[in-house]
Amino acid sequence: MRIINNNQGILQLFSRMNGNRPNTNKPFGNAALSRRSSAGGRNTLEDLLSGHFKNSYGVEGMCVTGRSDYKKIVPVSDGMKQHVLEDVKMAYYKYNGMSGDNKAEWDAYYRKNNEYYKTLKKEDRLSACWTLNQLHLGISKKVTSAIKAEVPGWTAGKPIPKGLLDKIFADESITSMVSGKSGTAESLDIKI
Repeated sequence: MRIINNNQGILQLFSRMNGNRPNTNKPFGNAALSRRSSAGGRNTLEDLLSGHFKNSYGVEGMCVTGRSDYKKIVPVSDGMKQHVLEDVKMAYYKYNGMSGDNKAEWDAYYRKNNEYYKTLKKEDRLSACWTLNQLHLGISKKVTSAIKAEVPGWTAGKPIPKGLLDKIFADESITSMVSGKSGTAESLDIKI
């Protein structure tokens, strides 16, 4: 039995299993696959062996498996808090309180978040992510409550009067969450 060219035999087997059609998902010797494995946030074999795991945006230190110590409010930049506020505004103005289905918008939002995480120390990245998510949830909760106070029976997805949203987003209870003191649970109005 020849083991030297085993790669060819396996590729031929996969090709026959695929009805002799070109196999674009070749597990061995596929140039496209090898290019993809080093792109973006893909973990290379070296990353996996060394324990330096990355998320899909290439940010190391974002693994939550077996951890809960990251669930704490940490200081985040005012620019990132404003970024979160703009995302919440878009959800209400454009999608009536829903998240929307535009993948490009989602990717742009999370790409900016992940670029920010790269500027932080590895051990602070998960906590910053958790903090920004809590801010997002806190703002959304306040906006939803304010809408329901003015439009009884409103649920996410139903139309919202534009003037009402302008009034709500100008309210100090919302703006103080973004301009409030970074790193305090009080500014996010949450319980940990």
